[in-house]
Amino acid sequence: MAAKQKIRIRLKAFDYKLIDQSAAEIVDTAKRTG
Repeated sequence: MAAKQKIRIRLKAFDYKLIDQSAAEIVDTAKRTG
């Protein structure tokens, strides 16, 4: 097990604004959950 945890998520969308919003939500959730 690596000490550093990596989260790799592949997002597919035609609207890059939607990808940006989804990525922001994922980052926010990751920060809250630690």
